[in-house]
Amino acid sequence: MKAIRIKTEFLSNPIGVDFKNPIITWNCEGGVKQSAYRIVASSGWDSGKVISDSMRATYPYELTSRQIVDFTITLWDENDQEGDSSHASFEMGLLDPCDWQAKWITGNYKVDKKKRYPVDCFRKIFNTKNIKKARLYVTSCGLYEAHINGKRVGNFVLAPGITDYKKRIQYQTYDVTKLLADGDNVITVSIADGLYRGGCGAWALTNQYGTQTKLLLQLEIEDVSGKTTTVCTDESWDWSNDGPIRFADNKDGEIYDARIVPSYTSKAKLTKYHVVPTASNNVPLTEHEKLKAKLIVTPSGKHVLDFGQNIAGYITFSLSAEAGESLHLRFGELIDSTGEFTQTNFQLSKNNGEWVSPKQEIKYTACDGHNEYKTAFAIFGFQYVLVEGDIEWRVEDFTAIAVYSDMEDTLAFDCSHPLINKFVEN
Repeated sequence: MKAIRIKTEFLSNPIGVDFKNPIITWNCEGGVKQSAYRIVASSGWDSGKVISDSMRATYPYELTSRQIVDFTITLWDENDQEGDSSHASFEMGLLDPCDWQAKWITGNYKVDKKKRYPVDCFRKIFNTKNIKKARLYVTSCGLYEAHINGKRVGNFVLAPGITDYKKRIQYQTYDVTKLLADGDNVITVSIADGLYRGGCGAWALTNQYGTQTKLLLQLEIEDVSGKTTTVCTDESWDWSNDGPIRFADNKDGEIYDARIVPSYTSKAKLTKYHVVPTASNNVPLTEHEKLKAKLIVTPSGKHVLDFGQNIAGYITFSLSAEAGESLHLRFGELIDSTGEFTQTNFQLSKNNGEWVSPKQEIKYTACDGHNEYKTAFAIFGFQYVLVEGDIEWRVEDFTAIAVYSDMEDTLAFDCSHPLINKFVEN
């Protein structure tokens, strides 16, 4: 008998958690019934052989910041036969507010509550060598997306995750060891409004949690000699908001100009926030199914992509264009009774006769040559995408990506009725 699906607080080998006495659970493979277990941890915990069919145990000792606990579980079956040991681990995050050496930073501009702003772009260049291990601790008031040496950090979409920012802000921990290189390294972070400053609720009210988006980031790098170097957000970071994402809103979408790149010609400003970040302690929001479309030409001659089912997610495309050409994509759930694309089933307010919330749209301006785009700071409910603009495109240029919590699949189901199978899949 062997332990499988080992979880620490229902997470697989998590890093950057802050549970005080985490619960360890498992399932059994082989045999009929577990009769005993033993857990041996690198921290010195040895449960000894525990006569029990319970498949859970509580870690008994006090844990410290950054502590890594490797452990094995050995099971005995109904005949008291000892099985092979299974290995798992968990890693603690920053448990004490004093662990945060980083400072909150923000964009170098004065906020007007009546205006919407482009995405903030932050950058830090640093040098390191002989890297053994590196952890990135990061959060934001707003949404963040981080890159190290041009490669995206982690797979958490719309991080750090929605909370009541006035009471709790989640941070994430990433193992970025493989993203760093000996010599100069560049870390860049984009910060969008998210639900912190962007449209909230049915009427898309803004500034619900604050008016100033912020970034808090701490990169800890351990070299082969055991020395730790820390790269933290502070006023030395480069900043500008002249990057390609000119507008981003969870509900309304993005305005993206592929012809421009951030200049980073200014410096970040120091700011403060009264909430100490806590570990998210949960599964991330991640990308899942990728769907291809078929083309619908409506009675009025509009070109609409049909991805076959309604999803929560966004779109990516890859195509060739000339600089300045554009696409306007609108995302909807229905084709109306006349056969036309519509958004009226979810839009609630008008301004001068036009629907304004939520817009669920992408306005994209192309650079010259090959263009690749994927939505970073918005998520839509849609099956259909109305495509307008002067870029020549093909149906196969577009892919829809479903986005939802990265829960483990534990059910397989199949029957003779396709609608029931689809219901279970959804």
